[in-house]
Amino acid sequence: MNLDATLAAVAATPRLLVVSDYDGTLAEFNTDAYAVSTNPTAERALKELAALPDTEVAILSGRHTEGLKQVTGFDETDLILAGSHGAESNIGKIRALTAEQQAVLDQITTTFEELAAQVEGAFVEYKPYHRVLHLIRATDESKAAEIYERASHADIPGAHLKPGKWIVEGAAIDMTKGTWITIARKQLGATAVIFVGDDRTDEDGFAVLGPGDLSVKVGPGDTKAQYRVPDVSGAGEFFAQLAAARRANGGAGVEGNV
Repeated sequence: MNLDATLAAVAATPRLLVVSDYDGTLAEFNTDAYAVSTNPTAERALKELAALPDTEVAILSGRHTEGLKQVTGFDETDLILAGSHGAESNIGKIRALTAEQQAVLDQITTTFEELAAQVEGAFVEYKPYHRVLHLIRATDESKAAEIYERASHADIPGAHLKPGKWIVEGAAIDMTKGTWITIARKQLGATAVIFVGDDRTDEDGFAVLGPGDLSVKVGPGDTKAQYRVPDVSGAGEFFAQLAAARRANGGAGVEGNV
């Protein structure tokens, strides 16, 4: 089936879970991580979806939850905000690091800070369970590429390293977007899941979806997703189409189909 037909079929499921990445999916990238804004078409559509019966909406991001609230303008009364790949969400939440995990995080911190110091413009972002080496502001592209590779393959026992767009993320916990989607599907009783994302970390989410679900990759690059939209604007239009389809052709719990 093409995307329109698949979307219509999934939108009719009795209990739908809609999950979206944020940066590169709902908002364009910026060298200042807090100078971004949510695509207005997507924002309206997600709010509409979240208000429908038997429809859960989540933003699942590598950002920590407080940062996600700041850039999106949403809070938990609007929809589910799953920060740190879900580790900070009430669904699948990690309560505290063990002493061993804290030691791993400390080693990630040391390694990333040493690497960041080697190229002007690089910096390390501190999150509750992660450290993120940012290279989008690096002034020397060749040096930044070298640092990127070294960070991506750093020898830190117990660390979970994830390269992304202009970043390398190091975590002391094994929580991926796929892990969170699997937990959320079960906890929320979703009969189908839609996941939209653009980055390498989103591939973990795409990988856990089944034949009755819908996965959409934003932008270019190899992917496990079933379908693709070209950019953030295309993602916004997808969510608008989904909201209309869910409203008109939704499952048993959606108003007008009870």
